[in-house]
Amino acid sequence: MKHKRVLFIITAGVFLVGIGSWIIYHYLTPEEYSPKKGGVTYPVDISTKYKREATHLYFSDQDERFLKAEQRGLPIYKTTLKNARAVIEALISGPKGNLSRTIPEETKLLAIYFAPDRTAYVDFDEAITEKHPGGSASELLTIYSVVNTLTLNFSEIDNVKILIRGRERKTLAGHVSIQQPFSANLLLIR
Repeated sequence: MKHKRVLFIITAGVFLVGIGSWIIYHYLTPEEYSPKKGGVTYPVDISTKYKREATHLYFSDQDERFLKAEQRGLPIYKTTLKNARAVIEALISGPKGNLSRTIPEETKLLAIYFAPDRTAYVDFDEAITEKHPGGSASELLTIYSVVNTLTLNFSEIDNVKILIRGRERKTLAGHVSIQQPFSANLLLIR
């Protein structure tokens, strides 16, 4: 009798582990790394299998005084996080029209994540500071290019905090404090 009980417990345990593994595999595996998809998809895969949506990216005008929206058709992904990453990658790639870039082209987006307080944390590598042209006006345009692009395209984001290599910095390039999160600034848009 005792032998049957032990065998039943072992069989039930194996069954529960199998069911748990199946649930994790099918429901909890992140889309960014899934054996079904062939592994990691970063940087963002801009494939044509996704519907494209009009998105407004904010670049500098040619006088570098204001931000102007450039409409782009970007792919729609299943999560806001992937969509936000695609938008920032497009912003880094620069404008297609006659506007000026706000982020140095050597810049890499390291991470983007959201906090429960509706703040998006955007983590860049050092190129955003080291290759930045400098000046307080240029710094403001860089900051609000990122902030306005995220907050005005995604209703889930109210504020944006900029990090450099995962750390908080005092300024972006010596003039404007980036120690606090920023909300949209519509006064810079023309």
